[in-house]
Amino acid sequence: MCKFIKRMICLFVLTAVAIGAIAFLEGGDPFRWLGRRSEETGKVIRKKSDQLADEADKIKRTTRDLKKEVDVVKRKTEKFLKKKPGNAD
Repeated sequence: MCKFIKRMICLFVLTAVAIGAIAFLEGGDPFRWLGRRSEETGKVIRKKSDQLADEADKIKRTTRDLKKEVDVVKRKTEKFLKKKPGNAD
């Protein structure tokens, strides 16, 4: 457990030093670029998830419609078999 805590603290310190060095040497441009890229990625993810949700809705509607049609066919088949002459049920 102590090794884990030590590694996490070292990782945090190294990350802080790296961010400080980038800010000192490059200014804010790398951080602005990262922000823009993450925003673009978020828009793409949202667009694709909306498309996926629409497709899932279509599948659900199709499944529901097919179930209704199967039930109608099943009822009609049962009626036909009951009315058929010579049916010994």
